Amino acid sequence: MRQINKCAALFLMFFICAAPVFSSGTTAGDFLLVDISAREAGLGGIYAPSYARPSASNANPAVLQGIEEKSAVFSHFTSVFGTNYEQLIYAQPLGKKDSLSVSLMYDTNPELYRTNEEGYEVERIENYDITGACSYAREMMKDLNAGINVKFAFSKIHRSGNFGAVLNAGVLHKNFEQKYLIGASLENIGINSSYTKEKAMFPMLFRGGYGIYVYRNEGDVIQILAEERIFLVENEGAETSLGLEVTYRDFFTGRIGYVFGRQEGRIAIGAGVVYGQASIDYAYQPYFVADNAHRFTITFKF
Repeated sequence: MRQINKCAALFLMFFICAAPVFSSGTTAGDFLLVDISAREAGLGGIYAPSYARPSASNANPAVLQGIEEKSAVFSHFTSVFGTNYEQLIYAQPLGKKDSLSVSLMYDTNPELYRTNEEGYEVERIENYDITGACSYAREMMKDLNAGINVKFAFSKIHRSGNFGAVLNAGVLHKNFEQKYLIGASLENIGINSSYTKEKAMFPMLFRGGYGIYVYRNEGDVIQILAEERIFLVENEGAETSLGLEVTYRDFFTGRIGYVFGRQEGRIAIGAGVVYGQASIDYAYQPYFVADNAHRFTITFKF
């Protein structure tokens, strides 16, 4: 317990010290904040208090540890602005205490054009974002996971480009006897090529969450989750998500989430089904304009 308290204190101290250092300037790479995986989107963007979830490991890498099989996770959605997001994650255990994942995210808007003074389209604007990532998680103690994630990002719009690298670090305290999870992560710590000219930084944030299993018996699970996100650069402020996940017979799962804080209250809904080694998850977020879209995630375990 003393070691857990030390880890938590160090993580909190780092967060407090980092806030005034990074709390000025503009941001670049807002695509790093987009909820792409359907399960997490259906819970209102909750990632931190998860266990053995490759789909959440790009945010809090500590949640990766606990997987028992190799898995491939593909996610897709198209925003109301016409931007297509695709994400592929491959994860596998490395023995009993370590896990590793690699991922690739790509997005582009094929409907982005440059117009003349009269408003007519004259040229299609080339645009895309690419992110490659690697996550590593380890069980430090029976009830404590720690993880690290490194992302390399490149963006292009018209004739300008921007590239950089970011680091995520996270921890997860799990207590299955008391049926709860506590997770925290510091995300998007890094710099990009536009910093020297525009002083633009990646959108760094602190994420902390809590999940409790109010019922768990033979494939039937009811879990309540909560998460707080504190934005540390240009998007200063905080938002909170509350989520409910109900699973029936390890086959069907329903989800609902609610987000409030920086904007008016927003709701999210989702569902998932499992068939053998495959599962399909769906989410719809009818709030925030850029996220008003259907999301799909397909997972294969092998």
